[in-house]
Amino acid sequence: MDLMGTTSIAGPLQFAVDYVIAFGADFFAFIIVAGAIAALAFYFGRDRLISFVAALYAAVVLYRAFPYGSMLPADNPYVQIGVFVGFTLIALIAFSGLSFFLARTTSSFLGTAILSAVTAGLILAISIHVLPVQTLYSFSPPTMALFASPEMFFWWLVAPLVGLFFFGR
Repeated sequence: MDLMGTTSIAGPLQFAVDYVIAFGADFFAFIIVAGAIAALAFYFGRDRLISFVAALYAAVVLYRAFPYGSMLPADNPYVQIGVFVGFTLIALIAFSGLSFFLARTTSSFLGTAILSAVTAGLILAISIHVLPVQTLYSFSPPTMALFASPEMFFWWLVAPLVGLFFFGR
């Protein structure tokens, strides 16, 4: 019996904490990737982020059209991911020369955060649909719901382009 007339906030507080922890655990990979991309964008500049997004699109095409994929060991996902990362680095080097032609403006925190989030979504969508990342990391069901369907893969491919249109100037 509560003689002072106060209510217990332990139940709702515990629910709120559990909800926040579950949300963070479900999207842990997304949060880590978005944070790393944002840190790189703030360090190197947003023009390099634009080159990185272009390199990701080029790497998907190169990886899918790679004629020697059958020679890669199918039981080792690290080699396949390494080939994709190699294509991304080669395309990033090629596209980084284009960043010279982009207008250099001061980047806002909000714009860089949004571009980092949609780029992280693109990377996770590519990881689920193109690369054998699921053999190394098991994504949670809510994360799979956001990235696994072909329709969501399409929208995650479109999202960085929309983000670049609005925040890449």
